[in-house]
Amino acid sequence: MDTDVLVADPLDRYCAQLDHVFTRPTQREALRVYLQGLLIGTERHKTATGLANTEPGKAGSHHKAAQRLQWFLSESTWNPDALHQARVVLMRTVKGTAPSEDAVLVIDETGDRKYGTHTAHVGRQSLGSLGKVDSGIVTVHVLYETSQAYFPLLLRPYTPAHHFPRQSSDPAFRTKPQLAAELIEAVRHDWPFRAVVADCLYGRNEFFLTYLLKESIPFVMTLPRSYAWWHEQGEPGGVEEMALHAAPSDWHPFTRTFANGDERLFWRAELAGGPSGPGRALRQVVVTPVPVSLPADTTQYLITNLRERDQDVSPMRVSTPPASSLEVALLYARRPRIEQAYREVKQHLGWTHCQARSDLALRRHWSLVCAAFCFLHWWNDQSLGDADANVHQAGASHPPGWSLLLRQVRLWLEPFVWMWRAWCAYTTMRPPRPLWRLLQQVGRGSPLPLYAT
Repeated sequence: MDTDVLVADPLDRYCAQLDHVFTRPTQREALRVYLQGLLIGTERHKTATGLANTEPGKAGSHHKAAQRLQWFLSESTWNPDALHQARVVLMRTVKGTAPSEDAVLVIDETGDRKYGTHTAHVGRQSLGSLGKVDSGIVTVHVLYETSQAYFPLLLRPYTPAHHFPRQSSDPAFRTKPQLAAELIEAVRHDWPFRAVVADCLYGRNEFFLTYLLKESIPFVMTLPRSYAWWHEQGEPGGVEEMALHAAPSDWHPFTRTFANGDERLFWRAELAGGPSGPGRALRQVVVTPVPVSLPADTTQYLITNLRERDQDVSPMRVSTPPASSLEVALLYARRPRIEQAYREVKQHLGWTHCQARSDLALRRHWSLVCAAFCFLHWWNDQSLGDADANVHQAGASHPPGWSLLLRQVRLWLEPFVWMWRAWCAYTTMRPPRPLWRLLQQVGRGSPLPLYAT
């Protein structure tokens, strides 16, 4: 019995909808084994030997199962962009991730440590996962977040200037804001959204801001607290200074609910000055828990081109439905929640564990991780029944917790995989009837709780 191609039924049905991307049966088998290995928990890194469950080290890397997955990643003929497209089309049919007018496009970056002078896209740069400058790879993502779920639409790796013959002057070089603009342009006509949400790296970038204003794309972005402009002597000349000069009557309280259910009181104020205010292209909304001191870590200086009211005829404002200062604050509040959860999901699905150097192999691994991530939402939609309806209604204002979805999948996927592997390592005979029935049950997606509730 070959345990390399034993795949649980829900995962097999999911992969069947992606099979048209792959031209050979061996590629389709490798797809199932790869995604199954990414989804289960393991004490080893999710490299080819870890996904194939072969012996660690040189001996395991030479095993046919590991060699098959490494070939699938590095030398095979399938196109990762085609897999991305097939996955996105499938997500349109899932209730929680279907196109929605109130969705947001979240611009997110992933920076992870990676070494090697011959590895594509590697360079010394700021890595978000480490909070410092180090050698690594940064990818720019555009996420689609609805009221019920979120998932990656597209991603592009950022290639540092030293990889190009003419450095930053090379026509092929793209900055992170340029990559983000290309990603938005690729998806905005097919996926409706309320606004683009991004942090201060993009909010202070002239190219990215000009692109959004020129294309009339609604956005909510932040500015750094040090952001300032030319001003007359005696007038506020920066976002923080202007917020400190706001009158007490300008501040309005609201309650912000976090993903874990905690609630916290925040204050918001809409200010006018510099490039923001009535008759100008931008609006500025400051959100903080303490209006008196404006703590640096928790105060957000937001800019948006959303109209405040229907009668607003300020230049460059978008013609979408108007948004109050409260809605602007809540739109941006969706970004930190998604950014944190998305980072955790990628870590558990082996985003950084790929042992590859080429651009093609890296992009294939990333596309497979995104496919494994989207399987969680697809399976949740397929298995959603009357017993779960109240749970989803209660949490409709927040995406499902990544840990909950992944844990629910592993309740049936891990027993299926590990019991099969243990039995086939012991004997080639058919399991006894009780064990056979249990394997069939978990293989169909029925959970097997391992802890008392």
